[in-house]
Amino acid sequence: MAGSKRGGKGGSLTLVAVLLGLLPSLLACGRPTPTPSPTPVITFACLDDDLGYYEDLAQAFHAQHPDLTVKVAARRAAALATMAPSEADAFVVSLPLAPLLARGALLSLNSLLSATSPSLPADLYPCARNAFTRDGQLWALPVGVDPVVMFYNKTLFSTRGVPFPADNWTWDDFRRTAQELRDAQAGVYGYAAALWRQEPWLFILQHGGRLVDDWQHPTRIVLDDPRTMEAMEWYAAMIFRLDVAPTPQEARQVFGGEQGAYSGILAGKVAMWAGYLSSRTLQSAGASFQWGVAPLPRDQQAATLANVEAVAISPQTQHLQATWEWVRFLSDQVPRRLAPGRRSVAASSAFEERVGKETAATVRAALEHALVVPQEPAAVYRQLDSAWGQALDDILAARFSPSEALKQAQQRAK
Repeated sequence: MAGSKRGGKGGSLTLVAVLLGLLPSLLACGRPTPTPSPTPVITFACLDDDLGYYEDLAQAFHAQHPDLTVKVAARRAAALATMAPSEADAFVVSLPLAPLLARGALLSLNSLLSATSPSLPADLYPCARNAFTRDGQLWALPVGVDPVVMFYNKTLFSTRGVPFPADNWTWDDFRRTAQELRDAQAGVYGYAAALWRQEPWLFILQHGGRLVDDWQHPTRIVLDDPRTMEAMEWYAAMIFRLDVAPTPQEARQVFGGEQGAYSGILAGKVAMWAGYLSSRTLQSAGASFQWGVAPLPRDQQAATLANVEAVAISPQTQHLQATWEWVRFLSDQVPRRLAPGRRSVAASSAFEERVGKETAATVRAALEHALVVPQEPAAVYRQLDSAWGQALDDILAARFSPSEALKQAQQRAK
């Protein structure tokens, strides 16, 4: 009897222990099990030519941020410029900026910068920062700048015993160098003039001339600016009086083909030419000589032209902080074909390893005094493009003196 009672009591205790052990599981059955938050996937749109470059960066970003993933989508230039804000969290943008702002496709970065990276804007080269700033708001973060530099054929310089261009060379130095390298019998020219339509603008800017009344906020063209006419008189003298550069027509006759002077460059028959940094692929294009880069020669001031590539954030992104981390990461990188948009990155050993010490030093100097043409308002720049094109054609065909050609173009524009 007593043994039976002890056995019953022990069984009851065992049952209670089992129930207590099951209690957490029973309670858990009464509420849903929390689901882990999905890893944010950032969609990023870029030019189709840069797909591989950005895919590699997306992998590197994911290695640093395992909780974030970037999906890269390639677009053609026209499709990228007109892309709807809902199509990507972030995307590559270029100028002009006005159409994107009009469509509400851009998110202002000011609040993100002030909260996380207040010192970043000061690290941006002014030409890059100003290109994407409107009404005090930064609408895209520059990740690459493409400045114009002076390329030169080192082989020709060495063969003729002419010193390489110095960092502080002037117009007089440039003219004298071009004359020393000109060899009419060998068909060698000192410089490639008008290799592209805006190339003479470089000399106009260096001489303090203007093509519009205000580069950042233009209201009218001013081709008859006195300094502009002086610069173009000097430029034309290089071609017609000193004979150190061929006209485009002469270049086609001498070097053959529609590319004219560019064909002469590849053939090693042109000593110097101005071009964008991104065009520095002569070896792969078939050139068999050594080339170098130097800053543009200066006159009244140092000046050059540049293009800028930036990354914007869509106002419709659902992953704002994650997207901002990706955009900041891109600004830290050395671009594949451009110069960095930030001074600290341009000063890095990584940039020197990418382009070489000589090129890196030249680019850093050029970016301190580069002009990025805003291309807005479109009506003014369309008028400038048309009037300038006619004036340049008249100058290169020797139909009129540079001053007269510019005056006539200004009158037609009015």
